[in-house]
Amino acid sequence: DTVLTEVNAGEKVASVKTKNVKTGAESAIETDGLFIFIGHTPNTQIFEGQLELDEAGYIVVDHLMQTSVPGVYAGGEVADPHFRQVITSAGMGAGAAIQAIRYLEEKGL
Repeated sequence: DTVLTEVNAGEKVASVKTKNVKTGAESAIETDGLFIFIGHTPNTQIFEGQLELDEAGYIVVDHLMQTSVPGVYAGGEVADPHFRQVITSAGMGAGAAIQAIRYLEEKGL
């Protein structure tokens, strides 16, 4: 329920500021380091009833990143219930983009 709003650093991280999205409460935290993680709960509610989602809410894709709707591709944290890492999200996003371009080219668009 909390998001990072600011990182304060010189040669290294000194502190961060956060905000609770439910309450609006803001906090400052002194720290020597920062690790970035993608969300562990997919933000896919907008796609309910439009795309196939698994029981945890992840968008179901095939090995080419295509969803249950032809021409619609997904990648990254919304389609990755296994690794959930920034690097795999970036790779999946690139794959989805490449497949979308191929789909459009095949349709002559």
